[in-house]
Amino acid sequence: MQIMSKPRILYVDDEEINLSNFQMAFENDFEVLTAISGLDGLKLFKTHSDIAVIVADQRMPDINGVEMLTRIYKSDPDPIRIILTAYIDPDDIILAINQGHIHQYINKPWNIERVRVILNQAVEKYNLTRENKQLLYELADKNRALKSANQQLADDLDLRERLEQKNREAEIKMMSQAKLASLGQIATGMAHEINQPLTYIKIVLESTARDLTEHNLNEEELQKDLQESQHQISRITDIIDHLRTFGSNNNNDLEQVSLPAALDGALILFNEKIRRKGINLKLDIPNQLPPITANLCKLEQIFTNLLQNSIDALEGTVNPSISISFQHKNNQLVTKFSDSGKGLGIDTPEKIFEPFFTTKETGKGTGLGLSIVYGIVNELKGSIEYQAPPKQGCSFLIYLPVSTD
Repeated sequence: MQIMSKPRILYVDDEEINLSNFQMAFENDFEVLTAISGLDGLKLFKTHSDIAVIVADQRMPDINGVEMLTRIYKSDPDPIRIILTAYIDPDDIILAINQGHIHQYINKPWNIERVRVILNQAVEKYNLTRENKQLLYELADKNRALKSANQQLADDLDLRERLEQKNREAEIKMMSQAKLASLGQIATGMAHEINQPLTYIKIVLESTARDLTEHNLNEEELQKDLQESQHQISRITDIIDHLRTFGSNNNNDLEQVSLPAALDGALILFNEKIRRKGINLKLDIPNQLPPITANLCKLEQIFTNLLQNSIDALEGTVNPSISISFQHKNNQLVTKFSDSGKGLGIDTPEKIFEPFFTTKETGKGTGLGLSIVYGIVNELKGSIEYQAPPKQGCSFLIYLPVSTD
C-alpha cells in the first residue's frame, strides 16, 4: 500500500466560498480534494485512491450528502463519512445512520479547531480499519495452513469466513452506529478468547504428527488430547454462534425470557475484556427469579451497551469494578447496574438518554448507546433511572414488568 505524506480528504459542498475556506483551513494538515456537487464528488472518489475521510454538505442541488455517501459506502466501506449541515432534522439523522453509515455530524457554522480534531480522529479510525483488515488477511493465511492438517477440524476453525459473515450481518442488521462500535470492540476481545483454544489444538496436532513419525504414539494420551480438542472446538463454536446471534437482525417476537440469561449472553462477549483490564465483576443474582416477556437479543443489547460504557469509563481508574444485581419487587424485576468509573459529571442527567448526547471526547462516542437502552426499556413498558453516587461512578436502575402469562 502506498503511504501518502498527508492524509487525503474529500470535501463536497455546493458553495464555492465554503470549499475555499475549508481548503485554506486544512491544506497544511491534509491533502484536500474539493467538489462543487454530489455527482462531482462521486467522480473524484472514483478517480482518486486512498481517500481517508469524506465530508459532505447534506443539502445540495443534485444529490444530497447522505445519498452520495451511501453510494460511496456500497463501493468502499472503509473511508470515514461525515455530514456537514446547518439543519438538524431527526429524519435526516436516522437516514444517515441506516443508509450512509455516517461517522459524525458537524453543525454549521463550524469551528476550525473542532473540525481539525474530528478529522484527525477520523483519519486514525480509517488507518485502524485498514490495519485490522490486514490482520484478518494474515489470520486467514494461518487458518488455511491449519486446514491441510485436518479438513474436518477446518470446518470449525474457518474463522475468517465466519468473522467476515458476522461482519456482513452486523453491518446490515445493526440498530445504530453505536452497535457497530460495540461489535468492533467486542471482536478485539474475541480474538484473545479464541486464540487460546486454537493454540492448544495446534500443539496437539503437531505433537500427534511427530509421534506418528517417530512411531511413539501413546493411544491413551491421544484419546485424552482428542477429547480436550473437541471441548476447545465447542468453546470456539459457542463464542462464534453468540457473536452471530448478537449481530443478527433480531425480530420483535416476544417470549418468556430470563433476565440473568440475557446478562450471561452479553458477558460471553465481554468476559475476556473484563479479565484483561483487571475489572472486578460483582454479580448478585437471586435464585428463581420470574421471567419477563421480551426479546432475548434486545435484552442482551441493553447489557452490552451498559457494559461497554462502563469499561470505557473505568479506563485509567484504580480498583475498577462493575456491580450488577437483580431483585424481584412489586411485580417488577429491578436491575441495578453500577461502576466505579469517572462518572458523567453533568447537572442535567435527563439528557443522557437523548440521541447523540455523550460526555466522551469528540469522535470517541456516538451518544447512541444509552438512547438505544432507553428505547428498548420503554418498548418493554419499563423504565430506567440514572443515579450519581456521592463520590464517583454511576448507577442505573432498570424496572421491567414480570411476565403475567
